[in-house]
Amino acid sequence: MVKMPDNVLAAFNDAAAVKVLTSVGDDGQPHSIVCGSIRAVDADTLIVGEILMRNTAKNLKNGGKAALLVVLGKTSFLVDVNIAQRVAEGPMLDSMNEVLKGMGLKAAAVWVFSPTAVFDQSASPAAGTKLA
Repeated sequence: MVKMPDNVLAAFNDAAAVKVLTSVGDDGQPHSIVCGSIRAVDADTLIVGEILMRNTAKNLKNGGKAALLVVLGKTSFLVDVNIAQRVAEGPMLDSMNEVLKGMGLKAAAVWVFSPTAVFDQSASPAAGTKLA
């Protein structure tokens, strides 16, 4: 596993950022969704609420590959991840749902991910640079 740099954590935790979760199905086909609940807990952990995720949840449950993308203006980072666990009850889910309540949403579970690689995907000459 790798540690995400502070600027990557800040981007994932910025409410103005667009966040995308891409999973891969058994057939090898990528499946991407906009997922505003993605958050960086720390340099080793990203989480996302399972909200209206039919295909994505199926892909993740089957152990498929996944990556998270965050875009904030011209700044963008891609994080390849391993699926650490799915939390369907307890304080982590309760905390996620407390935040989502204000948006009129509710998560069935929280997916926890560990980063395996971090790339700068910004609109700059650094695009494609591996950061971690």
